[in-house]
Amino acid sequence: MIARSWRGWAAADTADEIAAFLRDGPLARFASASGNISACVLQRRLAGGIELMTFSLWESVDSLPPVEENHRLLVARQTVADCWEVVATPEAVSEAA
Repeated sequence: MIARSWRGWAAADTADEIAAFLRDGPLARFASASGNISACVLQRRLAGGIELMTFSLWESVDSLPPVEENHRLLVARQTVADCWEVVATPEAVSEAA
């Protein structure tokens, strides 16, 4: 399983518009993609604005989509998403016990 995350930063007054764009754009495409397990948009307040993150789980690296999160109101963003191999889950821990 592969975890994919991406981060972008926005002014507080534009964060809702960007979150809606991420939900209705990239995440909607993730949800309908083969190999997607789950996807969500996260946000948190920072001193200078809002940080947004997309987080998704995929069956394999071959399932990852060629989607780039971008929006004209972002003040900064990751240009390449982070991808992590999932090596443990709560289910795996309880199965091992």
